[in-house]
Amino acid sequence: MENEKQMIKPEADKHKRNTVSIIVLTVLVLISLALLGLYARYRQTPSEPGDDTGPTAALNSPTPEVTFAPTEIPSPTETPAGEPTVAPSPMPEPSVTPVPKPEFQPVKALYLKPESFQNNSLLEHYIDLANRTEINAYVIDIKSDWGLITYRSEIEDVRAAKACRDDIDIRKIIKKFHDNNIRVIGRVVTFKDSVITKYKPELAIHHNGKLFDQSSDGSGVYWLDATNRKSWDYILAIVQEAINYGFDEIQFDYVRFPETSLYKYELSNLEEGKERREYIEEFIAYIRANVPEGTILSADIFGMPLISSRDHGEIGQTLETIGRNLDYISPMIYPSHFANSAPKGSMANGVGQVINGIKFTHPDLYPYEVVYNTLLVGKKRIESVEGYKVKCRPYIQGFTADYLPDGYWKKYGVEEYRAQIQAVYDAGYEEWIFWNARNNYVEEAFLPEEHESD
Repeated sequence: MENEKQMIKPEADKHKRNTVSIIVLTVLVLISLALLGLYARYRQTPSEPGDDTGPTAALNSPTPEVTFAPTEIPSPTETPAGEPTVAPSPMPEPSVTPVPKPEFQPVKALYLKPESFQNNSLLEHYIDLANRTEINAYVIDIKSDWGLITYRSEIEDVRAAKACRDDIDIRKIIKKFHDNNIRVIGRVVTFKDSVITKYKPELAIHHNGKLFDQSSDGSGVYWLDATNRKSWDYILAIVQEAINYGFDEIQFDYVRFPETSLYKYELSNLEEGKERREYIEEFIAYIRANVPEGTILSADIFGMPLISSRDHGEIGQTLETIGRNLDYISPMIYPSHFANSAPKGSMANGVGQVINGIKFTHPDLYPYEVVYNTLLVGKKRIESVEGYKVKCRPYIQGFTADYLPDGYWKKYGVEEYRAQIQAVYDAGYEEWIFWNARNNYVEEAFLPEEHESD
């Protein structure tokens, strides 16, 4: 019996050891499978803003069609247009987390050149100016006059063309503005572009087999071809990325053709019988169809479209139609930019300019009268178009035009600034932007915040 027990015990111990080994092995296998699953899931998650969820994803995606029908201009020389079809690309998923935006008041803004917001001390100065005065918004460049993106972009073509500043994170700058309840309007110099046109000349306007050069000295001032849909897609990618980065509004500048009265050039897709304004308006409709609902879009236009129904220079800007897919138009109503009666010199035509039935021979000397009467004419025309909801937020003159003929210009100081602002209010508008390319603003002209007018 004793021998029998001794024989049974080793067998039992062996069975117990085998059972434990099986349990341990099973646990190790389960743990390994779980780790492999987590690793596979991690590998499938995109993490960079430039991947296929980024702003360039829309360029080659299949899309539905939408129809844009431009409004007929109430002019006897107008040829009614057809209804071109716009095929938009879908808006990609944001590559950054959208930041809640503060509530904004009607815009009272200044234009800031890139150095004024890229330089931290200058940025702090303008934030302080807004905190102390009625200024509550700034227009800053997204894409500058030469075609450079003023901050780091992840768009493939921008990076390949070396068309951006890699050392600037625009999200941090926008956050500083927003932390101080300042609205950030992003200016996009649209079709004037001397960078991407050299990298992708097939997108550019040409003349005699070469890139059309607007400069008089051969320095290379080039333009994207507004009749080329691939040019539209390039601008669209920039706009979509800027929206994702937190800009409160997209403002198009140079959203036009070069003046045909000054330059000769060829367009790649200009259709016979189609007006140039139609291409500009279809471009704006294309952008509108491809940005999130509620995105504020605006465009800078010359002052002349407000007082003339003819498209001077065939640039593609006509007041009654350009705003169909815009929230704002910003006519550049600089008194110095209207014709004066000098026999020669800048803006001289020997006659002057008639505005609202009034002949101005020295328009730069009358800032209130020129701004007020120009806005009155434009307002009447806008209100005459049924269903036309575009708002007007003019650019006004924040500089001294001492390049005009002697006797035809004056120094613009506090009085001239306030006169233009009052003209905007008296014409029935409440928003304005000052332009000074050098940012040498007369800051004393802006009311203290606590005394801001209603």
